[in-house]
Amino acid sequence: MRIKSKRSVIVILLLVTALLVVAAAKIRHDRSEKLDNLPIADTAPWALHSVNVEQKDLYRTFTTLAKLIASQQIDIRSQVAGIVDSMGPREGVKVDKGQLLAKINVDELIENRAGLEAQVNAAKADVSRTLDEYQRQLALKKDGLTSDTLVEAHRTAWVNAKEKVNALQRQVSALNIRINYGDVKVPVSAVIAERSAEPGDAIQLGSLLYKLNVDSAARLKVTLPQEVLAQVHPSTQVILSYGQLTQTIPLNRIFPGLDEHALGIAEADLAMLPFGLPSGSRVSAKVILEQAKQSLVLPHRAIVTTAAGKNWCFKVVHKDQGNILKKVQIDILLTGEKFYAVQGNISINDRVIIAHRSVLLRLKDNDPVIVE
Repeated sequence: MRIKSKRSVIVILLLVTALLVVAAAKIRHDRSEKLDNLPIADTAPWALHSVNVEQKDLYRTFTTLAKLIASQQIDIRSQVAGIVDSMGPREGVKVDKGQLLAKINVDELIENRAGLEAQVNAAKADVSRTLDEYQRQLALKKDGLTSDTLVEAHRTAWVNAKEKVNALQRQVSALNIRINYGDVKVPVSAVIAERSAEPGDAIQLGSLLYKLNVDSAARLKVTLPQEVLAQVHPSTQVILSYGQLTQTIPLNRIFPGLDEHALGIAEADLAMLPFGLPSGSRVSAKVILEQAKQSLVLPHRAIVTTAAGKNWCFKVVHKDQGNILKKVQIDILLTGEKFYAVQGNISINDRVIIAHRSVLLRLKDNDPVIVE
C-alpha cells in the first residue's frame, strides 16, 4: 500500500510539474507575441544648434603691423629682373602720377603666359568632360544603374578639374601682374631727385631706378614674408585698425627685394597720417590677399572637411510635423578666419547645423533633429 501511495504522489508531482512547464511556456509565448506587436520606437532626434546661410563679402588676409612715416622722398625700384628698354626724365623734372618712368623687357614672361593660357584651355575642356561624366552618373543613379561610390568618384574628378583650372588661372594672373611691372609708372606727382639706371642696363629684382621728392604728407609701410609678397600688387588693399576705427588704403609700391630676415616691403602714399597718429607709429594691418564678393558663407563649425577634398554640411529640412537632416556636398571657394565662402545645394537663409566635428561625423541623412 505504501509503495502504491508513493507512486501516486510521484505521478501527481510529475503531472503538476508538466502543467507548470506548459503554463510557463504559454505565458512566455503570449508575452513574446505582445512584444512583437508593439510599435517600433522612433529614433531619438538630435538636439543641435543651427545658423542661417548668409551672403556677404569674405576676405583671406595676412595680419601684420604697418608703420606710418612722415616723409617727402620715395624710392622707385624694379619689381622684375630684365633689360631696361627705356628710361624717363632726369633729375629736376616734375612728373605726374601715372606717367611712364621706365620700361623693362618682359618678353620671356609673355611667352610663359602664352604657355599657361594653353594649359588653361586644355584644363577647361577637361572640366567639361568630367562634368558630362558626373551628370551621366547622376542620371544612371536615378535608374539604379550605378553606385554612390562611382557617382562620388566622378564628382571628385569634376571638382579636381575645376581646381586645376583655378590654379592655372591664378598663375596667369600672377604673370599678368609681373608683366605689368615692366612698365614702371609714377605712383604720385613728384620731382625727379635721382635717376639710377640707363637704357640697356641689366637690372635685378629690387634694383633702384629713381628717387622722387613728393609732396604727400605720409607713407604707410608694411613688411611681408616672401610668400605673401608674391600675392600682393599695386592696388592691393590694406585695412588699418586703431581701437574701434578702421581705414582701407590701397598699396602704391611693392619692393620684392628681401632683407636679411627674408622680408620685403610694400608702401602706400597718404594725404595725412591716419587716426591723428604721430610719425613712426605702428598700427594693426590686414593685407587682403583674396576676396569672394557676395558669396554664400558658413562658419567653420558647419562644415566637415577632409584631406581628400570632400566637404559637406547638414541642412535642416522640414518634414511632416518635424525636421530632418539632409547631407549636402559643399565646394569651398575661399577660407577666411572664421567663415568659408562656399557653393553647393544651399541657399540664403537655409538653416545649417553647427557642431563639433565629432558630432557632425555621426550625423546621417534623414536623422530627425530638434533645432535649439
